[in-house]
Amino acid sequence: MAALHRFAWVLSALLIFAAAPARAEESAVAQAAAWRIGDHLSLAGLLYAQGGEDGNVKELISSITPLTDAMKITIKPFPPHAANPIETYADVIHYLIKGDGAQIGVDIAKDFGNSAGTLFEIAVKSNLLILLYEPGNDQGIADVLQSRCVEVGLPNNLWFGLVNMLRESASKEEVKNAVFKMHDDVAAYLGARVQ
Repeated sequence: MAALHRFAWVLSALLIFAAAPARAEESAVAQAAAWRIGDHLSLAGLLYAQGGEDGNVKELISSITPLTDAMKITIKPFPPHAANPIETYADVIHYLIKGDGAQIGVDIAKDFGNSAGTLFEIAVKSNLLILLYEPGNDQGIADVLQSRCVEVGLPNNLWFGLVNMLRESASKEEVKNAVFKMHDDVAAYLGARVQ
């Protein structure tokens, strides 16, 4: 059933993008697509850096290929695995927030509006909490998330719980679960705006 729902959503997105002008205005479809691309790309990057998850990495990238194709976005390969896992994680984080992965968000903002680009950024940076968060040290991500979520007008109930947990030094497991909940809630909210 989930696969059928995902197929229907992707099909409707493709039809809308096909009808859109080359420089489309901000739209609910573009915003939902940007969120999904940022979410799946960053999760794929974390799995890739972890190693041994090639099937899951390919599945995550394949799941967003219809969207990136429709939006004329190219996903460049993750950086090669480094000599040790710490260097690989650093290279993948750089890819996602300053490198080729981050450029996808810039391109989305240019072609589909700032809100879509910002939603891509929020999805990526919130997923990075799964790796980077330590109780009492959120790497400054709480402030970035709050600022960006307010900027794009996401309802507080979708993200404020996660930001609060970060500020209250919740456990890594609680934060990881809150990230997954936020991603599900935002995807449902954006998806409902498409229909």
